[in-house]
Amino acid sequence: MVENVGSTARDFCMLERNILSHLKLALLLSLLSSSLLLQARLVPAQNQNESKTSGIPLASVEFFAALAAVVGGVWEYYSGYSDLRNTRAFLVAVKPHFFIISTVAAIVFATCIVLLVQGR
Repeated sequence: MVENVGSTARDFCMLERNILSHLKLALLLSLLSSSLLLQARLVPAQNQNESKTSGIPLASVEFFAALAAVVGGVWEYYSGYSDLRNTRAFLVAVKPHFFIISTVAAIVFATCIVLLVQGR
């Protein structure tokens, strides 16, 4: 049991919000992966006969990014929770988490560019 003094409750709620944000990001990325696999579009394409050659590879990358977001969130949660239980300061982000989330952000940005180029 951790005694509730100072900002302990607030810090624990911050950890929970962060892991829930990572799970929400993973859910959105897996939804994007599924829509790329199924070639689902909000606006129908003008030419229905054109084939999308990057559907499976791009969907695989997006699903990998979703899994990486979950791993990054769990890593941050458990490292922050252990710091909270040991009453250490944990506001400094751990480097593996930053690297994982930076990779996910780069994948999302690259996917946006690929989809914009394919749309033309």
